[in-house]
Amino acid sequence: MRTLSCTAAVAFLAGCSGGASPPPAAAVAAAGHVTPFVNVAGIKAPHGNSTFVTDAGTATVTVWGANGQLNAILFDGITADPKGLTTDAAQNLYVANLNFGNVIVYAKPYTSITATLNDAGQNTQDVAVDKTGLVGVTNYLTSSFAPGSVSFFAKNATQPCSNVTDPNWVYFFNDAFDASGNLFIDGQTAAGTTLVGEISGGCKATSITTLSVGNTISYPGGVQVSDGNILIGDVTKQAIYTYAPPSGGSLGSPTVVTTLARAKSPVTFAIEANGKHVRTADFAADRLDAGLYTYPKGAFVSKLGDHLSAEAVAVYPPARP
Repeated sequence: MRTLSCTAAVAFLAGCSGGASPPPAAAVAAAGHVTPFVNVAGIKAPHGNSTFVTDAGTATVTVWGANGQLNAILFDGITADPKGLTTDAAQNLYVANLNFGNVIVYAKPYTSITATLNDAGQNTQDVAVDKTGLVGVTNYLTSSFAPGSVSFFAKNATQPCSNVTDPNWVYFFNDAFDASGNLFIDGQTAAGTTLVGEISGGCKATSITTLSVGNTISYPGGVQVSDGNILIGDVTKQAIYTYAPPSGGSLGSPTVVTTLARAKSPVTFAIEANGKHVRTADFAADRLDAGLYTYPKGAFVSKLGDHLSAEAVAVYPPARP
């Protein structure tokens, strides 16, 4: 497992140097990758884990406790460009590897990889898991740069049970399941127009229902489902649009527009279980790269560390879909 040396690991732990905050994750690149850094006691403690962040700048996933303490830095099996993250009911962590065409799964307490979902020939972008264990993976493009797709994996399967494409969809970005197992996705046409869609049927799915929206989404960001509402991020406008469930092939206009104060490039986000806070992954290294905001108002609360380029975030427990 490629991780920090013992000396560097201690330096990262809050409280190990007089209670100081952890240094920037940028230090990972210079620290050396020798022995595992996983604070198992912190992870197993009640409410010990809450936030997971991919850092493209260091090719890591960081694991943070509810108290803001850095509990783990994961390297094993992670490519130079890790993308989407999610957790399931058992707190397993799923990491989409864009360049490897797979999704790796860490079981709590995240000391080793327990499964690899192989999505051969694809550039895996994001991953979601529904309450039955069905996994949905968005593929940005194929590895040969043909239009992307969505792959489904049955519970505990390591090979896809179906792969869904659409002639109007070229780039596939993010995804999330609702409580009924319908997968909501966003992406773009060849011309860069934002698309939002829904896929039903899981392993039996054959098509994408493209949904209209009553507003303009400049650049598609994260997708989440909270209490039946569909949330779509807009990276360019630093906003999250909340829609009622689709009706007649349309999400309609947003019921709420959440503008994220002080954000710059919030590529993805995750709603916490209380439904009152949203955690973002901001790709801009000079901004609030793992910021916590109020929902739905979007007021800034705090941030976690300093990631070089945060690309995805997941929380446990997440909001109820």
